[in-house]
Amino acid sequence: MSHTHPSVVGLRVSVTIIHTCTIVLTSWRLWYKIFHRCWWWEDMWAAIALAAVTTSGVSVWIFSSTPMDLQPWDGPIIAYWLLMINFTIGLWSSRLSMICSIVRLSPPTRIRTVACCAAAAFGAIAIALLIHKCWFCARYNDWETIAPLSCSLAPSIGITQVISDFLSDMTLVVLPARILHQVKLPRNHRILILSVLSCSLITTLLSIVHAVFFIQADPILKILTAQLEMAVSLIVCNLLPVVICLYKGLRSRDLDLSLRRHPTDSMFLTTIVDLPSSDDYATEEIKYIP
Repeated sequence: MSHTHPSVVGLRVSVTIIHTCTIVLTSWRLWYKIFHRCWWWEDMWAAIALAAVTTSGVSVWIFSSTPMDLQPWDGPIIAYWLLMINFTIGLWSSRLSMICSIVRLSPPTRIRTVACCAAAAFGAIAIALLIHKCWFCARYNDWETIAPLSCSLAPSIGITQVISDFLSDMTLVVLPARILHQVKLPRNHRILILSVLSCSLITTLLSIVHAVFFIQADPILKILTAQLEMAVSLIVCNLLPVVICLYKGLRSRDLDLSLRRHPTDSMFLTTIVDLPSSDDYATEEIKYIP
């Protein structure tokens, strides 16, 4: 009777839990956008990242179906290729979704130009990394016949990934901070938005951990840290739309309760911050209710 190695069980359980949470959160976000007819490029990239996460979750189970010390067969080899490809697609699609949100919300100034250039750079980096990984693992394919199954890329690739992760995540924090600097928002709103966007730096920390196991060529830990990095990146991508939606829901409920408690007030002051597009950004309205 064969037994599954504890590290493989931990890999399956960890990836299943984090990917399930990611899939549920992203699916809700996409449903909300479709239902309210506010679908844009950022949602398309989030959908691509969702497909990559879903495929990776299935691939992890196929990859780990064969013991690490046995000769790999076609199933785990294909699953490993899918894991490697979908990791890059899922990670950078999440970042492209966030940078597209910044492009949409940015005013027609230099910030929008910088955001568009950053989006192009994100796409170029993703394509370059993907092509290099596929070329290297296809050319030096001896790893497909050796247990444990793992394509050992050059350490320079890991270092390049960490540097690109750090620069891209810093861009996703700095650009929104510049936009918020030009928008009149209450202090608590600024803190809320910046706190959510700053979660992108968590992805950078995970990329450093992933690079360590990437260089050490530990297949289980390399796959686990890659899946965690990709999933966290997509979760961070969904945080701002979800938090804003929850905030609007709670705020609307509080306004309804206030109207019921004080129906005879002569004036009701409400500040509404709406950021639908870059053409009409940061509008504040004061409504008077007789």
